[in-house]
This record gives sequence, structure tokens and C-alpha cells, in this order.
Amino acid sequence: MKLTVPHMGMLHIAYTRILRENGVDMMPPPKATVKTLNLGVRHSPEFACLPFKINLGNMIESLEAGADAILMPGGYGPCRFGYYGIIQEQILRELGYKFRMSTTDNPDKLSDLIDTIKDISSIKNRPDGYRVFYLILMRMAALDRALAFYHYYKPREINRGETDRALEESVRLIDSANTYVKLFMENFRVKRIFRDIRIDKRFKPLRIGVLGEIFVTIEPFANLDVEKKLGEMRVEIVRGVWLSDWLNDRFRFKPFRRNQAKLSALWAKGYLDYPSGGESMETVGKTLMFHRKGIDGILHIMPFTCMPELVASTIIHRISKDKNYPVLSMTFDEHVSEANIVTRLEAFVDLLERRRVERLSRN
Repeated sequence: MKLTVPHMGMLHIAYTRILRENGVDMMPPPKATVKTLNLGVRHSPEFACLPFKINLGNMIESLEAGADAILMPGGYGPCRFGYYGIIQEQILRELGYKFRMSTTDNPDKLSDLIDTIKDISSIKNRPDGYRVFYLILMRMAALDRALAFYHYYKPREINRGETDRALEESVRLIDSANTYVKLFMENFRVKRIFRDIRIDKRFKPLRIGVLGEIFVTIEPFANLDVEKKLGEMRVEIVRGVWLSDWLNDRFRFKPFRRNQAKLSALWAKGYLDYPSGGESMETVGKTLMFHRKGIDGILHIMPFTCMPELVASTIIHRISKDKNYPVLSMTFDEHVSEANIVTRLEAFVDLLERRRVERLSRN
């Protein structure tokens, strides 16, 4: 069985090596490109969101390359994510592909996910399944930590491009760590790699909080690499959505990290009192939290037709008006152009710079 899983940020780096070492013939799809998106758009319903289309394109590319099994995460609630696997399987079978489809229908029930991993690997018992699964999750947390270092050092670097090379080396080191002990040691090496970057310690960059639907937030191809673009504009990204946090809220592999969904619900009180699906609660709650922390502005990104984030967008623009707090919302689909995104980002950064100058002049 040759297994593929659609791309989602750096998730494939977290699991590919570990599952291969446990008997799974992994075939991650190639990095998403315009070809991937075009394949997904051609065979998706018109109303489907951008993540659905990219996922479907990933699956088609992998099946064409020889994969014969697909593992698709699942879910439930107001977000249409819970229907992805079912509809994508139907589309692919109508296209004539022969494959086995596995879905993690209940992402909050760890035992079901462990059973799925056992079914597709050489793991024979649940204790070994838990050991492997938690190692994958810890590798994902290490990758997120490296990316957080990148967001801090990128706008401050003196030698342009040094932070990008540091991130590439860090990802390579984390990918090579196939045991808990090795991963523990590589985390220290990653920290040293970033600390060796020469930075301008006097420079105080603008800080922008990035929030929104999780796939479009963490997948660079889906958002046209907005975080790197802002870093090159010498802006520090403060990410409000991390894949490791999303997973930790469900599986508690970092027991001392507070549940981000529950925290966000507390912060959002008065503006959003009931969940509306997806990451809407985190979007609203962390917008208010970032405002209290003095983050200069919010970049809210979401796929076109995303119902939970449309609810959140309406609310955070009310927050923006109530608190005189800059918010830029960007909607992504297959028609968005890079030139448009860059122009809007540059205008937003200019606005924040002027606000900071005015604030300093008043003081």
C-alpha cells in the first residue's frame, strides 16, 4: 500500500519519516503548485473552498504517481471540513481512480486515530501506536517552534536571507530526529542556529498578528506566502494559529500548554459567545488578546466562502471600529493575484507605520 496525505503546512515533514520507519510506504504529494490548484478546481464543485480544491489536486497528483491509499483528516461541526473526505472520495472514484480511502472521522477521539495508524502500518499494539503518534506530534511542535524563531529573526536580520537558510537547516535537523532523545537534542541545536544570526538589536519592527482559517493560514501556497512577504518588509509576524496547538487542543501531548480554543472563548466574551465553527472563536478571541498586548494590527486571512471566518470577519471589523484597531481581511481563492496581495500588504504596513509615528509624536 502506497499512502498519501494532502499537504498542510509542514505536517508532511512531521509524519513522513516516522511512518516510513514503521512500515508505511509514504508517498507525499509534490509541493502544491498552480498545476495542483488547476486540477482541484477542474474537478471540484464551484462553491468548494480553496483548501478543498488544493487537497483534491494533491490527491490526483499522488494517485497519478502511483499512490493507492489516501488518509484524509476528518471533523464535525458547522465547518464543511467534515465532508471533505466523503465528497473527495466520490469525485475521485467517478474519475476512475482505484484506491483505499481512510478518514479520521472523530479527531477528538485519540483511540480511533491510533487504530487508523495501526491499520496502515506495521505497528501491532496500541502502546506502540501511542508512542509513534506522540513522536509525530512532538516533531510538529518542534517545526512550529522553528517557524516562530523565523518570524522573530527575519525582520531583524542584517545579512538578508540568513534567516531563510537557518529555517531550512532547522527543518532538516528536525526531520532527521526519529526518536524522542534525538528530537530533544535537535531542539537545542535549532535554537543555537537562530541565535547565531546577526540581527539589528536596535530595530523595533512592526508586529502584525496573523489569524484566520487554519489551512490558509499555515499553507504558504494557499496564502501566496504572505508571512514571508511581510518578513521581507521587515515586519514581525505573531501567528495566532498553529497546527501543533490545534492538535494539542485535541490530544493534549503538551499538557502544560493551555487549551487555546478555551482561552479564546474566554477572550471573545461579549463579541462572540458561541462557537460558529472552524477557527472563528480563535480569530475573535485572539484579535482582542493581540490588541491588549499591543500588537500593531491584525491580518485576517480566509478562503472564499468560508462560513465560520465570514462570521469572525464581521465581528473583528466591529472590534476594529470599537477599539480603533487596524484589521486587514484577505480572502483567497484561485483568482487572487500576487500583485494584488503585495499592494494591499504594502498599504497596510504603511498605515501601521504612520500610526506608530503619530503615536510616538504625541508621547
